[in-house]
Amino acid sequence: MPGMWIIRALALGLLIGVAPLPLLWIQSGDEFEHLALATLIGLDVGQFFSVPIALTICAWEISPWRKRPRPAPPGFVLGGITLTFGALVVALGLVVMRWLDGRPSGVGDPDGETAMAALAVLSGGAALIVGMVILAHRNAAVRRSRKVSVPAP
Repeated sequence: MPGMWIIRALALGLLIGVAPLPLLWIQSGDEFEHLALATLIGLDVGQFFSVPIALTICAWEISPWRKRPRPAPPGFVLGGITLTFGALVVALGLVVMRWLDGRPSGVGDPDGETAMAALAVLSGGAALIVGMVILAHRNAAVRRSRKVSVPAP
C-alpha cells in the first residue's frame, strides 16, 4: 500500500507550503485583494519547494532498505484538513482571478499575476482531490474492518 503513503506525503507537502506566508509584507497594496494575491504567490512558492521535499522523504521512509517500520496510512484528520485547505485555496484563487480580470490598479503585470492565481487554483484542486482520496480510502478501510466476523467460542 505504498500509494497511500505517497498520497500522505503529497498532502503534507501541500499543507507545509504555507510556511512562507509570514513574508506577506511584499504585497503591493493595502486592500484585501492585494493581501490575497500575496498569499497565493507565497503559497505557490512554498509548495514549489515543500512538495518535492515531502515526496523525497516519503520515498526514503517507504524504501525496502529502511530498518524502521513504515508510517501508518493517513486518516480522517489529515484528509479533512487537506480537503478544507484545498477548498479554501480554490475559493481564494477564483476570487483573485476574478479581481485580476478587471485590470485593477496597483498590479504591475495582471497576466503574470493571473497565471500565479491559476497555479494556486490548480494546487488547491490537487489538495481537494488528495483530501477526497484520503477520506474515501479511510472510510473504505473502516467499513472493511467492521465487516470482519469473529467466530463465537
